[in-house]
Amino acid sequence: MLSLELSRFTVVACFASPQALDALPVQPEARGCRVAPDELLLVAATPELAGATERLALEHFAGAEPDALVVDQSDGWCVFTLRGDEADNVFAQLSTVPLPARRPAFLQGAVAGGSAKIMACDGY
Repeated sequence: MLSLELSRFTVVACFASPQALDALPVQPEARGCRVAPDELLLVAATPELAGATERLALEHFAGAEPDALVVDQSDGWCVFTLRGDEADNVFAQLSTVPLPARRPAFLQGAVAGGSAKIMACDGY
């Protein structure tokens, strides 16, 4: 069965040097999604993880790069989850961004005519 759901996630943006971002430990419940060399999004599947996700990044940068910026942007994002056996085929009708077979994957591009960040996961 195919479903499209509005989902609630934690999104914490980290802005720092590429080296500091590369060394950032990511908690097991979150995924690190590199947007640019100096920008990384930490995405966790529940809003309850916002505090822990932000705190971990702040603690890392406090010693490694005190000028880094860490911002909980969860309220600024709209997250949809498309799931089901036909999800990849339906996504292909909404975007020309090719979904890789290897998952998880993070991509950026146009979806349904607007700019989007895409996290492709199996079994989610």
